[in-house]
Amino acid sequence: MFNRKGLTLLGTLQIFVLICIAYGLAPTAFAYAQAANSANLKEDHVVRYCVDPDWLPYEAIIDGRHTGISSDYLSLLTKYTGLSFVLVPTSSWRQTLALLQQGECELTPMLNQTPKRDRYLLFSDVFFKSPNVLVSLKTEPFLQGFEHIGQRSLAIPRDYRLVEYIQQYYPGIDTVLTQSEREGLQKVAKGEVDVFVGSMFSVNAYIQQQGLTSLKIAGWGGPEDELRIGVIDSKQALLTQINAGLAQITHADHIAIYKKWHNITVIEDIDYSVIYQVLAALGGFILFLLYRTVSMAKYNHHLSAKNKQMQKLQHELEQKNSDLDFFAQHDPLTKLYNRHYFNQTFLNDERSYRNDCVSLIIIDIDYFKAINDMYGHAIGDKVLVQVAQVLQASVRDGDVVARWGGEEFVIVCKHLDLQGAADLSQRIAKDLTQFSFQNNIKVTCSFGVAELGESETIQTCFERADSALFKAKQSGRNTYCCA
Repeated sequence: MFNRKGLTLLGTLQIFVLICIAYGLAPTAFAYAQAANSANLKEDHVVRYCVDPDWLPYEAIIDGRHTGISSDYLSLLTKYTGLSFVLVPTSSWRQTLALLQQGECELTPMLNQTPKRDRYLLFSDVFFKSPNVLVSLKTEPFLQGFEHIGQRSLAIPRDYRLVEYIQQYYPGIDTVLTQSEREGLQKVAKGEVDVFVGSMFSVNAYIQQQGLTSLKIAGWGGPEDELRIGVIDSKQALLTQINAGLAQITHADHIAIYKKWHNITVIEDIDYSVIYQVLAALGGFILFLLYRTVSMAKYNHHLSAKNKQMQKLQHELEQKNSDLDFFAQHDPLTKLYNRHYFNQTFLNDERSYRNDCVSLIIIDIDYFKAINDMYGHAIGDKVLVQVAQVLQASVRDGDVVARWGGEEFVIVCKHLDLQGAADLSQRIAKDLTQFSFQNNIKVTCSFGVAELGESETIQTCFERADSALFKAKQSGRNTYCCA
């Protein structure tokens, strides 16, 4: 938590002059101090580095000093590697990238690896991950992902990895490049841009700092950040030391840094001790006593109103955090697990299922487009919700039901072989015929079933189940097919 205090009245002029002098000399003093310190260190152990000066809580430069998550990790690397890191201050992320390309900076502690950056940087192992999110006004619908942005404009910070990602995979999106995440969020709040995409932790920090209560998390923003340390080509030898140092960072170290910087809040307050001293000195003046009493009453009223406002803001931000945690793993329409949860739990972590008998069922609602065309998308959404309810009621305890996208669903059945999964598909099909859907619509589904092989990956099993689903559709739908 940052705390900025102000001084007023007594001695204000003298203190102001001293502050001006101090700030005027600070850059020169800082440069000489750095030069003196560097001269006393072995050249091979001194690394000049640059950071993004405005990317809290990840990293920033405040009053000439490096702060944020990356600062704490560099402190740990200093401890574990014996390297000394000397900050080269910059005014923007663009300037940081330029100095890295010119070799004036030798390292930057926190960024994503991209093909463009591979031209002039070498990268360490991943040491911090964070999802990206879409942010919009509360009046906008939930978008879920880039594919639902449509004709809306999308703000992205200039020179960020997501710019390359959008240009490659979603070239049709109307993008607006901003100088920082802070500027992008402000443009959305003012209605100048429809949607912003940025890192979850920094977005959360900026929303709290600026009190942007008109904004909401509208969906998932593409691939998650996999943050690494970038080193220029001429310092390739540093990577071995850096990766060895990262490997020594304990789980407790990671948790301590996360707790320190998660939900960071900036509170502006004022130190009234000087005012109280002045008022005490004037206490002998009876003529001002009444004026002081009235003034203090007004001030207390104003402070009470401000406290209520801050409590309300805190409650709204806590609710947003709760919503964000939920939507990171759940589909906002059906409340089932989403594709991201499926990928993280099964595709990216084989240990979670490798020792179990596992079957996959992929489900597709038959002729769903016709339902949307005939009854409208609002009724179609209600049908999706009702199908999700049938699936949840039909599966066993411990089965995982996820919405894969559109009208497709996935069920992961642990401790269930191929025949058992086929029987479950038949039971779901029967339950669908007995369920009373919106507007008395008759809803059927096609099922693709596959059992995970002994040495097979979940991805391969998923592809076999998807092929079986295709055969079920070719067979006339409203049936199941086993891979």
